[in-house]
Amino acid sequence: MNKHINFEDNIFLINIRLRMVQDILVLEPDPELFLKKTMEDIDFIDDTLGLLLDGLLENPHLIERNEQLVNLYDIECQFLQILTQLLTGSGNISVLRFPVLREKTTFLQAHSMTRKKLIDDFRNKTDQSNIEPLVSTDELSALLKKY
Repeated sequence: MNKHINFEDNIFLINIRLRMVQDILVLEPDPELFLKKTMEDIDFIDDTLGLLLDGLLENPHLIERNEQLVNLYDIECQFLQILTQLLTGSGNISVLRFPVLREKTTFLQAHSMTRKKLIDDFRNKTDQSNIEPLVSTDELSALLKKY
């Protein structure tokens, strides 16, 4: 990836691709035409979500990092819904029609849940660090006594 990553635009585009896959699972497309491409799109989304998360976690100076982590978390939730729909749905593109997809879909679910947990852990850690005062009460008292 380039040194300059536009996380907001990338997350937006992944969201569009997710909605497209969601529509494919709801409609009744011909699996001979759409199964392979849909699974490629799902793989692409999984890979890209991993890259975006790595980029956000490795970039502590990004101004809107927490906001983008929230956006990424929301996308992970959508992705998990799509994978669940693929596993439990009865459409033309589903594990019910193509049992061979079960192992791959379960594997992708595990990836997504791991990423969600990483985001949760990171957000909880940063929330805790925001709670701690910058100046302790003892330091504040000592500073106030001087004036």
